[in-house]
Amino acid sequence: MSVGERELIKRIRERVGAPGRATLVGIGDDAAVFERAQGLGLITCDAFVDGVHFRRDFATFREIGTKCMVANISDIAAMGGFPTRAVVSLCIPAHIAEADIAAIYDGFLDACRRYSFDIVGGDIVSSPSDLAISITLMGAASRDRIVTRSGAVVGDAIMMTGRVGGAEAGLRALTAGLPQEGAVHVAVRRHLRPVPRIAEAQAFLDVATPHAMIDISDGLGSELWHLAEESGVGVRIEESRIPIDASAIAVAQKIGCSAFELAMGSGEEFELIVAIPPSEMSRTVEHMAAVTGTTATHIGDVVDAAEGCSIVRSDGSRESLERSGYEHLGGVNGEVMGNE
Repeated sequence: MSVGERELIKRIRERVGAPGRATLVGIGDDAAVFERAQGLGLITCDAFVDGVHFRRDFATFREIGTKCMVANISDIAAMGGFPTRAVVSLCIPAHIAEADIAAIYDGFLDACRRYSFDIVGGDIVSSPSDLAISITLMGAASRDRIVTRSGAVVGDAIMMTGRVGGAEAGLRALTAGLPQEGAVHVAVRRHLRPVPRIAEAQAFLDVATPHAMIDISDGLGSELWHLAEESGVGVRIEESRIPIDASAIAVAQKIGCSAFELAMGSGEEFELIVAIPPSEMSRTVEHMAAVTGTTATHIGDVVDAAEGCSIVRSDGSRESLERSGYEHLGGVNGEVMGNE
């Protein structure tokens, strides 16, 4: 294919056009939003392919199932909602045993039980080669608590939950065959067993007025660009403020790469990036720590679109922010069409 994922989504979005009147948010956000009799409904979908989104030599089938479901839960969380029900489709090659499918479903159900929702249907078909999983997840949100990625305004503070780099560090450690002990073990667990930030999203909404929110599924650099483009603004972040996971620093030293590179390009972190008024930062940080035990860090600010997306380096120099992360159809530096 001659175009990358981002450009393809843009062209499809133009072809599909604006959603109908009952759909409030369509293609271009973490989930679609539609009117319900009570509150708002959410819907998102993700597809996962063996060798692209997971590797069976790295993860158990149960871990694969949980991680696939968590990716969808994270999308719902990033809109300010809660998951309610899922449908799952599997494309199964001949070499996958019934016990393997049962283990994948055990993984799905682990996530369902933890976050209080059900699997209510799906489909099973044969595949000529690779295992593939597709999940559609429904969710719900209060009308006054829905957050999109398109509402950031100039002057907003850019906050981020947790620390980044661990998921990519775990993948690099597995690929390099590092002994899974100490910090390496922590990084591998971060890669194989990510946690969606439902409670953290609600904590922001409890004490702040989030103008925009997005989860980190493709990489911090990439998601900042997504938020800026959808909001029609620029962003300026500071290298020294990016909270890098300790496991990423340790793995980077072992494999000879930059921990900052891991932090900016690490996908499947599922941390949240949130734009809020700067006057709300202090109480948000305190509330987040008290209620969830998760840190919230001010990593930069929303600026005028004319300034673009940039990063202020530790030495004070300023340069364009790289779209670091993963993009389908183009390799490094995405997700599925429409809802990410």
